[in-house]
Amino acid sequence: MQKVTSLSNDQFKTLVSDKRELKKFMKYPQNEKIEAGWANISGEQLQDIPSGAVYLTQSAIGEEKPQVLFVSTDERGQKQAYESEATVDFLRSHDVNPVLEKDRETQLKTSYITFLQAHDKEKPQDIDSMLARVNAENDYVMLKSSTLKEKQFTSDQLKGMENELSHQFQARKQTQEKDRYQEDYKQEVLEVMQQPSEETQYKQLFKQSLLAQLGISDEKDSSKEAEKGS
Repeated sequence: MQKVTSLSNDQFKTLVSDKRELKKFMKYPQNEKIEAGWANISGEQLQDIPSGAVYLTQSAIGEEKPQVLFVSTDERGQKQAYESEATVDFLRSHDVNPVLEKDRETQLKTSYITFLQAHDKEKPQDIDSMLARVNAENDYVMLKSSTLKEKQFTSDQLKGMENELSHQFQARKQTQEKDRYQEDYKQEVLEVMQQPSEETQYKQLFKQSLLAQLGISDEKDSSKEAEKGS
């Protein structure tokens, strides 16, 4: 559980005895009903939770009205717990940003795409690429496991998301490969076009051979032609 804010024993007593004070604390509109009651938590579990605080429970993640837990110690030294709804705005006002369902979906998609990219770039005998793939896979597996525990998405929903992203990734990859092939082919054609034809090459060789027999270099011949032109 994540701590939201500290709570004194006096605050605890006031809040659980007066729903109006609880509404103020939770920053609820005055006309909105608030659901609150004693927490059904075992004494053994409660011993592991520090008192004098308000906690965001695991079930709060992904919900518009998260559940929080008030924990305090009475005069006899016994811990007691009280749970209530809270608003997301209330949590954020205490620097707590619960992960909403839409945010978790974005995290999952980003993590899975990162894994797909790392898997695609992995090369045999390349330790760095192998580590990148392993790390990306572990990150996604852990995020997926947490999401299933939070019950935000079902296994079938996650499988559907993975299939959709995999198809999109492969489609983009094929498009990129096609574009790259077309660019390479275009470059080859341009290079061929820039090369002299066999007839041109033959004429050039014949000219050089003839000039050599006359004892005239190609450079001199070129300079003479330049002088005539001037």
